[in-house]
Formats: sequence, C-alpha cells, structure tokens
Amino acid sequence: MLKTARITILFFLLFIRNLASSDDQLEINADQFTYDKENTRIYATGNVEIIDDEFKLFAQKVFLNNTSKVLSARDDIKVFDLEDGSILKAEKIVADQSLRNAIIEKNYLFIPSEDFNSTKNFLKLAAERVERRDKFWEKLDYGVFTACEVCFNEKEKKFDEPLVQFKAKKIIHDKKSMDVRYYDAFLDIKGNSIFYLPYFSHASPLVKRRSGLLAPNFFQSHFFGLGADIPYYFVIDDHQDFTFKPKFSLKKNPAFFLEHRKNFLNGEIKSEFSGTLENQNVNQLKKDKKRGHLKSVGSFDLTKNTYFDYQIHRTTDRHYLNTYKYNYQDVLETKIKLEGHRDYNFYSLQSYLFQDLRKKFNQKEVPKILPRILLNLNSPRKPKSLNLSTNIEIANIVRSEGAETKKFFINQNMLYPVFFPDGTNLKLGAHINAGLYNVEKYNNPVNGNYEFNKFKNNFYPQLTLEISKPYHKNNLKYSSIITPKIMLIKGNKKGFNRKIPDESNVNNFDFDFTDLFNRNRLAGNDREDNLTRIDYGFSFLKNSNQNSKTSIIEIGQSYQFEKHKYLHSKSGINKKFSDIVGRVAFYPNDSVSIDSFFTIEEENFSIKTAYTNLALRQKNSYLQLKNIYAPPVVDSEGTNKIEAKNQFSASFNQEFSDFWTFTTSTTFDKKNKIKFHNIGAKIKYEDECLGLSFSWNRQYTHNPEDPTSNSFLFLFSFKEIMENDL
Repeated sequence: MLKTARITILFFLLFIRNLASSDDQLEINADQFTYDKENTRIYATGNVEIIDDEFKLFAQKVFLNNTSKVLSARDDIKVFDLEDGSILKAEKIVADQSLRNAIIEKNYLFIPSEDFNSTKNFLKLAAERVERRDKFWEKLDYGVFTACEVCFNEKEKKFDEPLVQFKAKKIIHDKKSMDVRYYDAFLDIKGNSIFYLPYFSHASPLVKRRSGLLAPNFFQSHFFGLGADIPYYFVIDDHQDFTFKPKFSLKKNPAFFLEHRKNFLNGEIKSEFSGTLENQNVNQLKKDKKRGHLKSVGSFDLTKNTYFDYQIHRTTDRHYLNTYKYNYQDVLETKIKLEGHRDYNFYSLQSYLFQDLRKKFNQKEVPKILPRILLNLNSPRKPKSLNLSTNIEIANIVRSEGAETKKFFINQNMLYPVFFPDGTNLKLGAHINAGLYNVEKYNNPVNGNYEFNKFKNNFYPQLTLEISKPYHKNNLKYSSIITPKIMLIKGNKKGFNRKIPDESNVNNFDFDFTDLFNRNRLAGNDREDNLTRIDYGFSFLKNSNQNSKTSIIEIGQSYQFEKHKYLHSKSGINKKFSDIVGRVAFYPNDSVSIDSFFTIEEENFSIKTAYTNLALRQKNSYLQLKNIYAPPVVDSEGTNKIEAKNQFSASFNQEFSDFWTFTTSTTFDKKNKIKFHNIGAKIKYEDECLGLSFSWNRQYTHNPEDPTSNSFLFLFSFKEIMENDL
C-alpha cells in the first residue's frame, strides 16, 4: 500500500511554537544583551541560546520585539526539537509570535526517520525560502527533499549528491485540503535529473491514509491468459476503508474483489466479496454462471472477560477460489463464538457451518453444529490437594444426509499431585465420564439396524497413575536434564461405544508424539481410548551455556493389554505395542538447527511419519528445508481417502550486499517422480531511501480449470513519499 510522505513543511512548529505565548518562561543566554525598555525590545548577540522545555535555539543574533510581536534570528541558526529530535539549520528567521506568518531563508531540516541497519537515519529537507501564511498555507521556493544518506567525498572535499532526491521550483502545503503540491518538479538520480513533472502532488504528511491506486499485479495462466489486478484504495473515514481490486484478462470476463475494514472501540471487522459472470467448463459447460465468494471476520471484546467472534466464509463452487487466486482453503468455515472466563473457569457458546471443497467429499454429509456449548470449570492447581476439573459439552449436530446427534456429555476429573523432595512427581487421577444422546438416521454397526430416532446413554469411569523423575547435571559448558516418565491408564470398554455416531472421526486417527501421555488419545469424546495401557518414555534436554541453545530428545511408546478391534491397521495403536513416537531438536551452533517429529513402525523400525525442518545459516545465506512424510488417510473400510504424502518445501535467501537480496522457494511432492506445487523467486534492492523488487511465482494445482499459472510483480518504493511492501 502506498504510504504518504512525512516531508513536513511545518518545521516552524519544531522550534518557535512556544514563543507564541507571552506566558512562556524562556531562558535566554548570550554574550551581550541590548534592551530597549521603552519599546520592550531585546537585541542579543554572540552565542545566543533560547531554551524551552520543548526546544533549544542557537544563533549569533536574535531580535525580540514584544510590541510588534516579532522574532528575528540570523547567522548560524540551529534549532533542536527536544520532542522528536528534529534539527533545523537556517541563515535567517522572521516570525510573528502567533506563528501565523513566518519567513525562513536558506534552511535545512533534518527529521529523524525509522532505523535502517541499526543506525539513525534523517530525512532531509532544504529550501531557499519558506513563507507561511495564516498557519494553514506554506510555500517553499526551490525545495529539495531526500531520505538518502549524504556522504562527504574526502577526495573532492565536498558532499556527494544523494542517490535519489526530489526538487521543485515551488512547493505548496495546504493544510485545509491536506495536500502537498509540487510545480516544475524533477526526480534526480545521483545529481542527474531523469524525470520531469510540471505538476506533482501527494497527501499532506498530516494525513495517515489517502485514497489512490496501489501497485498492480501482472499474471499469466492457462485459464486467464495474460491478466492484471489493478487495486484502488479508498478511505471512508479514520476508522474504515475499502480496497477495490478488479481482475482483467485477455481470455475471461472481468472479475471484481472488494475488501472492507472497520475498527470499533471494542473490536474490528474485515470483509471481502468477489464475483464474476463467466462460462464454467468442468465436465460440462455452464454458460454465464454467477461465481463469487464472501468472507467476513469479526472480533469484539464485550466485557473484560467476555468475547464475541464470528466468521462467514462461503463460495459459489468448488474451484472458484483456487482458479481466481482468492486464498483457497479445503474447508470453508462459518462460525459464531461467544466466550468468557472467570478465574479458572471457561465458557463458550458456538455454532459452525462447513463447506468442503475437496473432490471426494459429499457436501450433504458435512455436519452442521447448531449449537455447541462448552463449560470448563477448574479448581486452583495445588500439590498435595485434590484438584477438580469439570468439562461439559452440549451439542446439536445435523446433516442433510447421514446421522444426526444431540448430546450432553460430562467429564469429571479428580487429580491428586504429589512432589517428593528428590524431584519425583506423582499424579493420581480418577475420571468419570457420562453422556446422554438422541440419535437420528444412524446405521448402527453393532446390530445392523437403521435407527431413525433413539435415546442412548453411556457411563464409564477411568483411573490414571503418572510418575516422573528428573535427573539434572551441570558443568561449565552445558546443563542437562533427563526425565523418565510412565503413565498407567485403566481403561473401560464402554468408552469406545459404537452404538452412537462417531463425530470425531477416529478412523482418521494416526498416533504421534502429541498423543503420548494423554488419557484419551482419540479426538473428542464420542470415542474414548478404551483399553488399559501403559505409556512410557523419556525426555532429554541439553542446554548450552555458551549460546543458550537447547537440544531436545523425546521418545516414547505405549503398551496396550489388548488389541484395538475397530481402529484401522495403520493407526499406530492397533496392536499391543504401539508405534514408537518422538521428537528431536538439535541446535549445535548458531548456523544449524534441526527439528523433527516422527513415528517409527513397531515391527520393522522403519519411518512411518516424519515432520522435519532443517535450517542452515552462513553469513549472508539462509537455507530452509521442510519435509512432510505421512501415510495415507483411510476410511472405515481401509480404503485410502487421502494419498500418502512425501512433500518437500525449500527456501533460500542470499544477501549479496547491504542492499541486494535474492530469495527463491518451491514446494513439491517426491514419490515416483517429482511433482511441483509452486516455484517462485524474488530479487530486491532496498536502501534507506529507495527500494525495487521483481518477483515471479509459478503455481501448479489439481484444479481442472487452471492447472498452472504465472504471476509477475514489480514494485518500487520511495521512502517517505511513495512506499510499498517490497
């Protein structure tokens, strides 16, 4: 987004604003004073200092006329603003004490800007003469502005011209219209004028936002051909705006995208809407089909402890968001949430609608949750005391096709933790679970009957015992902690109740490290992990005292006293000995980091699942590699619903100098052959005053409308004048 300039022409305010009040108490120092008592005039010469709480003025000569209320200063004038750090240098200043009229000659203003490479940078503004009238109008004659560093050339004994600067014969700042206008303006590169504009304007530096065109995005794809997004930003008021982004292409009708943002005192909303009228040809031709999407997200703080969130996200068809590059997601979620907390207690009222855009999913079988109520009530956590936790869920789940469920479920946890002097941690737990259900249109797999309307109940207790003991070691180079841990869970066969629908979809369960030492490893509470088992493992942490990096090794496994009858064979816990799960994180030095979550097959010790991240940094180079290796997702019949995955992501960043960088990235699948998802690259130049970037991205999709696309984006940025996020 373009950013308005901070070229302040109001630099009078930086040094004489407090002189306007006769009530101000100024400290004036000079080598010599001449005072005209009859005409109330002061003439100070020689190292004159005028000191106020907000500024310091230094000059060789200062004249103060209290009758005409005129301030005049000349010779080696320097003004330091104590509030923002601005520095003004000038040859002569004449101003009335009301600050409505002033003239400054041969002036240079240095305004602190943002840090660049950890050094303080100053914006620089100079003019032969500045005239100010009635406080709301200012004119600069022969003004020059730059945000670049101005370096002193030792060989030629003079300052070099800045890399980029703007010059104008006349600059007008109108604070009523909030505009800055340039007449006979030039853009100079290294002192050479390369571009002339008879007239140029931008928003006043007092304006935070201003309506206008944004940088366009050019693209080429199978579906669109050559096209472009040309966004326009419009400010409604101080608290809301919208961005209109039409999409034009050679092969398709125009499409429009509108984004609206609004801030409130207690929250915010952000909405977007798009649409087009286009022929769609997927399996069959649909002429003049109305296509589009709607997304609106809002968040509000109702009270100190109560919050309201909502999201509406819908689209007209499965391929639209992917084809038109409007942030495609597999599942679109519409929801409302009213949540609050008091002390250790949490309350939530929720409702959800989903739109599943994946090819193999039947939208009519996607659930609607209308509503869901969650209560989480907790006592304070104290050792050697009974800690209580009550979790309640009330939910109504409906579908156009398939089972529907109304349920009330309560889980009461009682935990008694004990910490022994040697560091041993013992936790005794008792857990009571109970549920009431009204089930409709359910094909009961237990008795094979189709149940149109049935009331069911379930009740089952569980017991847990958890023991852990850390062992600590220190030396000059590192400190380490190894903690073995074991947990016994007494299951209950009623926990896995197949007489009620499985809304948590345990058929997709895949055992990983985050499930270890959880009482219920399955999602939700429709199916509990009903087998008696022992979880065991250890964690090893090694912290370097030299670079404060911590390496981690965590490994564990479960032993079930029986085999799971109903989980699929690749779940990882279908046998007595589960798969081995773990995590490793190594940071041998500041240049290398490795982090991986993994699952190892129990029978042959082969890698089953792994999520790995490797990062290498060497001086000005940075390489990151990611890999997702996962088995297929299967349904209740063991059929692959989602294929196995071996996906790689790679990104590389190279800084050639303080100003030039190159970045490239890609994502691809590696199975029998490499299958790319995307490839992209960007080259960027950015210094304290100028920025340029060129980026390219090629995307491959499974979308039959638009299997490939290329996008190109060129951005330029003049700091403090016209800025873009490069």
